[in-house]
Amino acid sequence: MTAHDDDLPPEAADSQHLAVAFRTHADPALLAEYHHLNDRLQREGKWHYVGSPRDPEHHVLSEFDTLGQHLLHQQRVIIAKIEEGLMSRLRRGMLTVWAREGSPVTPFRVVPASAWRTLKLDDVVKGTAAAPGVALFDIRVGIPVAAKAPEPVPAPPLPETGAPGRPSHMHLVIAEFRRRVQGGQLETSLARESASLAAWFKASHPDKQPLTAKAIENKLREDYRQARANTR
Repeated sequence: MTAHDDDLPPEAADSQHLAVAFRTHADPALLAEYHHLNDRLQREGKWHYVGSPRDPEHHVLSEFDTLGQHLLHQQRVIIAKIEEGLMSRLRRGMLTVWAREGSPVTPFRVVPASAWRTLKLDDVVKGTAAAPGVALFDIRVGIPVAAKAPEPVPAPPLPETGAPGRPSHMHLVIAEFRRRVQGGQLETSLARESASLAAWFKASHPDKQPLTAKAIENKLREDYRQARANTR
């Protein structure tokens, strides 16, 4: 990270400048073909200087070089394909873009994927893009920022046996009791029902702290009375 981009948000720390991302996310086959054509163009093209002698910026391909112009055209076609591949990823949200909007000194912000339906890359080397009324500078490209996982909902506290600090699994017994009520399987007395439920719990949940028949009887007294009344 340079002094110029020290205001990048933390989630963009691993992003790449547009010029680097352009190569990183290009189809390897297209990139290899581009470099092959470039090698041919440098070897076989007819180049000459315009203006200041030996100035690389004025070293141009002759417009009368048929082969060179053909190779240059093929290169431009490949660049267009690479650009369209990158734009497709941006439009689909497969990559995230941070950029400065309106000025090279404004803070970075995320560019929404939908904006790339109208935005066009302007200068890859400079990292700029534009659309009617919009100008982006210093474009950085990175992987999508993962959505923050929702906070887990805390489980409700378990009922207590009456002993301070000791959790109970009485809710399991209550569920079994209600199943028996619906199935017409209640014992003829609360004491017998409580003893039966205590035995059921011990057999069904041997890894849990046993519940006594007395504790179950105290918990289900009113529920048992109502259940018996409804069956008469």
